[in-house]
Amino acid sequence: MRARKRAGISGLSISLRSLLAFFLFFAFCSGGLVIAQEIEDCMECHGDPEKVGRVARVDRETGEVKVVNMLVEQDAFMQSAHGRSKEGFVCIDCHQDLDGVYGEHKPLLNTVDCITFCHDDPAAEFLESTHVEHMKEKEKTPPRCTDCHMGKNSARETPVAEDAFHRSNVNKTCGQCHEDYLFTYCTNMHGQLSTLGVLTDEVPNCYDCHGGHDILKSDNPDSNVGENHKVETCGKCHTGAGKNFVKHIAHPAFKTRKFYAEAYKTFTEKGILGVLADPQSYLALVFVLYMGIIAQAFSMFGGHALLMWIRTLLDERKGGGGHDH
Repeated sequence: MRARKRAGISGLSISLRSLLAFFLFFAFCSGGLVIAQEIEDCMECHGDPEKVGRVARVDRETGEVKVVNMLVEQDAFMQSAHGRSKEGFVCIDCHQDLDGVYGEHKPLLNTVDCITFCHDDPAAEFLESTHVEHMKEKEKTPPRCTDCHMGKNSARETPVAEDAFHRSNVNKTCGQCHEDYLFTYCTNMHGQLSTLGVLTDEVPNCYDCHGGHDILKSDNPDSNVGENHKVETCGKCHTGAGKNFVKHIAHPAFKTRKFYAEAYKTFTEKGILGVLADPQSYLALVFVLYMGIIAQAFSMFGGHALLMWIRTLLDERKGGGGHDH
């Protein structure tokens, strides 16, 4: 009887040990899965150029074929908006179809959804804006998040607002639709400095003046550059800016053919007073006079040099050995 009792206790002990070992093994494996989804574990492959490189990918929304670099620069990511965030983002926060996946995974992942889980408020502001409404009326595809918030090397390196590449890239992105305005922006002092590489927030780019998501037409009084807010917008950089200051022409068009065509049309309809009613006419007058002076100076210099060259040739033919001047 005692032998049976001892055998039963021994069997129970073995069962408890097995159950404990199973739970420890399960806990260890579960913990391994969580740890394996930290950035460092993803970088075991995506940080090694011998394991990953450039591959062709088809954009599931547009159907466009792109060459994507699967090699991730961890330092660049840590300097991005997501890397600097106090939230401590890791790869699977965006690539959620890899949640619970360890090791190699399928090559085609779902498109990262920037809106649903994180940026729903700014996205709603943008998608409901008159800017997007106007683009749809023109049958143009509105830009996606990554079109503007694109890092220097990839969308993974989502830049912070003051990032130099980001500020330059925004101007180019806006200029894809607003070519004329980008050209006239570069005619202004703001654009000239930006073109020369001064890309700090001391030199305004498109969204500094016009806003980022809820963009209104400039003739709308409630726009950032409208009558109700123009002084406030300019005052962010130019302390003490008043109503006279904001008469400054932000997009001078006197270097475009379109301006002179419209000026001629205005002249035929309203006469010279109609043309002079536009402040840009005075800029155009100064520009034309300036270019005229330069053209006259170079033509006189060129004409003088040409005549001297002809005279020298004639003297050499006569054997005069040149003409002293």
